[in-house]
Amino acid sequence: MARGELLRKLFLSHKRGQDQDFRAVALEIIAEEERKKNHQLAKSLLRILENSSPVHPFPKSPNNLGVLPKDRERQTLLVDVRHPEKRFEDILLKPDMHESLRSILDEYRKSEILRTHGLTPKRKLLFCGPPGCGKTLCTEVISGETGLPLLYTRFDAIVSSYLGETSANLRKVFDYASDGRWIVLFDEFDAIGKARDDAHEHGEIKRVINSFLQLLDGFHAPSLVVAATNHEHMLDPALWRRFDDIIYFPRPSIHDTRRLLAMKLKNFPHQGLDLKVLSSQMKGMSHADIERICFDAIKDCIINDKDHVDQSVMAVAVARQRARLQITRRASRRKTP
Repeated sequence: MARGELLRKLFLSHKRGQDQDFRAVALEIIAEEERKKNHQLAKSLLRILENSSPVHPFPKSPNNLGVLPKDRERQTLLVDVRHPEKRFEDILLKPDMHESLRSILDEYRKSEILRTHGLTPKRKLLFCGPPGCGKTLCTEVISGETGLPLLYTRFDAIVSSYLGETSANLRKVFDYASDGRWIVLFDEFDAIGKARDDAHEHGEIKRVINSFLQLLDGFHAPSLVVAATNHEHMLDPALWRRFDDIIYFPRPSIHDTRRLLAMKLKNFPHQGLDLKVLSSQMKGMSHADIERICFDAIKDCIINDKDHVDQSVMAVAVARQRARLQITRRASRRKTP
């Protein structure tokens, strides 16, 4: 755009009080100065723009919910809109995972600045790892930290038995998400992302994967997309290349388990607990398993009028969870062909 036209737009947007338009034009001017290698001037203008604008940790979400997309045949909603209030202190992450997520959020927060340098922030993330290890919770934390609503896709409604309808439903979700700023979550992503060369999959699933790849490539809304799966080995190889970052959520170590126990029990009195012994007893369990043990122990104390959690109460809760896991494992083996 010609310099004169940019200046005209800048003055008009200022006169009309259109702050977003003013900022957009100002950033175009800064980018033009960068291209001309006037780096000092560009930095100075950017500093003025940032210091004179209202400071928001993240871009505001101008979402107007409108009519949520539905499956054509069944008329069931394809998405849920949620507003989590989770923060980083609500989740246990390894230091490298925490650093990766902080970096992603910093890039998102400063996305406009990155674009003046011809760069784009990471916006498409793949979370993988065993079940119950924090993938969905972490997505809720991202939603809570950014203040952006969580657009949770419902694969039970998206996947249809009608030919071509699953791809059509995916398009509706992406079209809806294109209007506004969201944290878009595709949970249990392997439901549609299975490898196309899998001999057990029929042609419709292969067409769905192709549709998803095209939709993801064409999705340029200022949102963060998160796909989460417990079965990353099943994903089509082409999907891995589409994500800007991949974060693996492992089962907690014994040290992590001690930290998690302290976190989950902090709001209820507990005495005489040997966290080292308890952590060893919970080896191999997921974050969700450990959380369930803690909450079961607390509920037992409340129901039985005990004023604190002790080693015996925790031992009962651990045994109960181990029995539960054995049942689920037997059921899983029966389902395996």
